[in-house]
Amino acid sequence: MKTILCYGDSNTWGYNPETAERYPRGVRWTSRLEEALPDYYVLEEGLGGRTTVFDDGMRSGRRGLDYLPVALKTHDPIDLVILMLGTNDCKNRFHAHAAEIAEGMQALVEVVQAPALLHLRCAPDVLVVAPPPIDGKALAQGDMRFMFGAESVETSRLLSQFYQEMAQRMGAAFFDAGQATGAGADGVHLSAEGHAALADALAAFLRG
Repeated sequence: MKTILCYGDSNTWGYNPETAERYPRGVRWTSRLEEALPDYYVLEEGLGGRTTVFDDGMRSGRRGLDYLPVALKTHDPIDLVILMLGTNDCKNRFHAHAAEIAEGMQALVEVVQAPALLHLRCAPDVLVVAPPPIDGKALAQGDMRFMFGAESVETSRLLSQFYQEMAQRMGAAFFDAGQATGAGADGVHLSAEGHAALADALAAFLRG
């Protein structure tokens, strides 16, 4: 049995844009991925509002770089770490370019790729996942529009390009979630159908 650690934000946690509640197991992409890969044990490490490296003065404990070493040690040994972050980095208050966000993601990759520093039992493989871009039309209809604007939408669309370049440079695998699914009703979070589509696409990618 191999272990996959899924490290992400509210789309890994399973936020439901229709109800503001959490999707149950069996709906979340992480649990569906585990069902599709019977030889893998899939661990969920999702937190709403989590960024790559940016400190959020409005919400504490959201800097992904801070908690990642703890998660790696907690679940050691791990065979694969899936990193899907970046959407929250696109918020208006950070004013971050996609290239800067990719640098933040690279910092996370570097942590995973330096197991000796954390005294891990093995060096996990890394899969960098570019999150689905923000849907500007859906965004304009909901509460998420107060956190994300037109610049956020454009930045989110550029993440795939910069993430792919960074992953290749770092020797990590890359997957574009935007090729599998899009954002749901609020323009940011996945629908139930989106979770299913992402899980199916990731499972096929990992089998390959």
